[in-house]
Amino acid sequence: DLVNGKEEKIDVSQVAVSMNGIELQDREFFAAIREGREPNASVAQVLPCYQVLHDLEQQLNAT
Repeated sequence: DLVNGKEEKIDVSQVAVSMNGIELQDREFFAAIREGREPNASVAQVLPCYQVLHDLEQQLNAT
């Protein structure tokens, strides 16, 4: 469930599918499995970004 800063539930029943990023990512993931391709949000596609972030962190910590 989605909640606000006061832990009150937020009604998202009227939110269009395209506005729900998690649902879109899930739909893409399962579509990729059905189509036999790598999902857009796969770990393999994200790892290079995390490597860059790690390298930047190391450089910042070295100063």
